[in-house]
Amino acid sequence: MRKQLRSLWQASQPALKKPRLWVALVLRSLLRKTTFIAITGSSGKSTATRYLAAILSSQAPTQWTRLNRNTEDGFTETLAFCATGKTRYAVFEVGAGAEGGIDKAIRIIRPHISVVLAVFLEHRSLFKSIEGVAQEKEKLLSGLPPNGLAVLNADDPMVANMNVPAGRRQLRYGSSSECPISYENVVSAWPQMLRFTAIIDGQRLEIRTRLLGTHWVGVLLSCIAVAHDLGVPLDQIARTIEEVPPYPGRMQVVRLPSGAVVIRDEFKGHTHSTEVAFEELRKATAERRIVVYGDVAEATQGPRIRLRRIGRNIADLADFAIFVGEESHHGADGARLGGLPEERARAFSDYSEAADFLKPLLQSGDVVLFKADHNKQLPRLFFSLLGTVSCTIPACKRPMVCDDCSEFQDRELVQITNDELTVLADGTCRDTQSH
Repeated sequence: MRKQLRSLWQASQPALKKPRLWVALVLRSLLRKTTFIAITGSSGKSTATRYLAAILSSQAPTQWTRLNRNTEDGFTETLAFCATGKTRYAVFEVGAGAEGGIDKAIRIIRPHISVVLAVFLEHRSLFKSIEGVAQEKEKLLSGLPPNGLAVLNADDPMVANMNVPAGRRQLRYGSSSECPISYENVVSAWPQMLRFTAIIDGQRLEIRTRLLGTHWVGVLLSCIAVAHDLGVPLDQIARTIEEVPPYPGRMQVVRLPSGAVVIRDEFKGHTHSTEVAFEELRKATAERRIVVYGDVAEATQGPRIRLRRIGRNIADLADFAIFVGEESHHGADGARLGGLPEERARAFSDYSEAADFLKPLLQSGDVVLFKADHNKQLPRLFFSLLGTVSCTIPACKRPMVCDDCSEFQDRELVQITNDELTVLADGTCRDTQSH
């Protein structure tokens, strides 16, 4: 199992193929033996795609959306990986960040199963209200064929109230025992990784994971719901979930050689994900709590007000607040106003300066949260704690973490992080087990 998963999620991704749209549509029409699954939601799409693809791959040839490419280009690339007569399952991550994005997904993917995870107010320039976000994501259900399956999060009122077209099956998951897929006994507080009991049609299944955060329960339940409906044995589902590593940079827990533990969450930074990350740090057992902060996404306030507010919040939960970026001094000011002494509330415009401060500071017993939104300084700061980083691009705009970037030259640092230092379900890592 470990060897299979490592080959599935190796750092060096295969070269992507981007066929023209009409070619992709022809390919889709030829894949008559493939079950197509589309996953959308305001958070958790990439992780759900990753876990569901791993579970289904344990049963039959499976393709999935790579590199978080959840728009038309990613759909056509995923279809290009599918082989007629061989690919049994195809799992697509579907975003709604561009106008007509869901409509394009329906046209290209034509899903047999549609999954909606959650709805938050995102992409404010495109959707002015949370109701607008929900209406866009609800469109994915309209693309289901007769007897298609809608998998819905019953704990999210916006998702629970979505209209499922007549003649389509529904499968709801959530905290209520009335849901056919529910859960109980959730635990997640470092050094305890997320674990819970899933209840599937009355059967109890113990789930152990390499994830941190109770917010992942719904994401994993959606995967369990789809896999169970497709006939995957429950014990195989549980074994796969326990082995699959987290998506890089999304609440990924890494143990550094110094003994300090880093929670990498520098990919997505909307308000909800920030609150979740702060809560996990608050619950963690630690000698010292340290926050390394970039910024949030789609902010409605200016940097002075925004970062000062964040700084005060960090001062309430952490022993050190380290801000990185051009406006970082506002965050440090807020942390000092919140009660942190000046030497523990620091601002750095460049990641290399922050690394020089952080490296001699870290020690065993520290828990460090890296939090930002698509901020390429923080991933480079993280990798600087393990070695020398070659990348010098001042303001990277690529929509991915450095781990997935073909231009990030320090592949050995990426491999060590994801293969050896990312913690397992029991809180240890392979690096420590090998000694």
